[in-house]
Parts: sequence; C-alpha cells; structure tokens
Amino acid sequence: MKKFTSTLALALGVTLLGAACEVPAEEAPPVQGGESSSKAEGGETKKAKPPIGLKARATTAQPSVLSSGGPLTCVKVTVTNNSKKRIAVNPLYFAITGTDGTKRDAATALGEYEGQIDTMDLAPGENATGKVCVKGKFKPAQVSMTNELLSTAARAEVAQ
Repeated sequence: MKKFTSTLALALGVTLLGAACEVPAEEAPPVQGGESSSKAEGGETKKAKPPIGLKARATTAQPSVLSSGGPLTCVKVTVTNNSKKRIAVNPLYFAITGTDGTKRDAATALGEYEGQIDTMDLAPGENATGKVCVKGKFKPAQVSMTNELLSTAARAEVAQ
C-alpha cells in the first residue's frame, strides 16, 4: 500500500509540474507599417508605438573578404528601442521572407558582406542601422527579428 501511495504521489507531482511549466502560445507581433492605431483623447487617431521599431529597405550587398561568392539578397534595417528595457541586437536574430513566402535565415550569409548590423545592446531610445543578407536571389517582402529566446520580436515590410 505504501508503494502504491508513493507512486500515485509521484505521478501527481509530475503532472502538476508539467502543467506549471507549460509555455503559453505566442502571437507574432504585427507587421510594422500596417494599420495598428488607437484613439487618443479628443477623438484623434494615434499610431501605437511597438516596443521594438523595425524599418527595412531593399539594398545591395558589397562582398567581404570572407565571401564565398554567389548571389545575396540584402535589406538595410533600422532597429529602434521604444521600450523601457535594454534589447539585444544580433545579425543571427534576423530572417528575410521573400514574395514567394519562403523565410530564409540570415545565418546563411554571416560574414559574407560589408556593413552587417552589429551585435549590441540598445538602451531605451537608441537605434542601430546595418545590413542583413541571406543567400540566394529573390525579392524580399518582409524582415523579422527575434529576441534572445528566439521568439519573434518585430516584423516589417521591406520598402523597395
């Protein structure tokens, strides 16, 4: 009987622990440049500032000495910290999605071009600008940035 009670208590404990550690589903942030607005006092419509501002514009790559050759698709990004906490920026946190819907990771072209966005921490109000490139030739539609936990932190349409 003692063994049965111990086994039952252990099973119940594992079940409760598993339920307590469950990670809630995460919604992706809206694409910046979209239609997110809120009503300010006086009935005026005011755009809500996302915690991480992201702007993107298509650009060309200038190969570095480490380049292995081959086509690259590049986007010049500007990351702005609109939050009250420091945020980490790293070229490995970016991905570019083409007009075909395929998402490509920036790690594929790391070090292959000049002007890559630097790895840094941004204090509230600071911003950083640099290039993000991926291997392959396609038309970029959207760029996304993850945080240290690899969940999407910001997305933006790519201006052509």
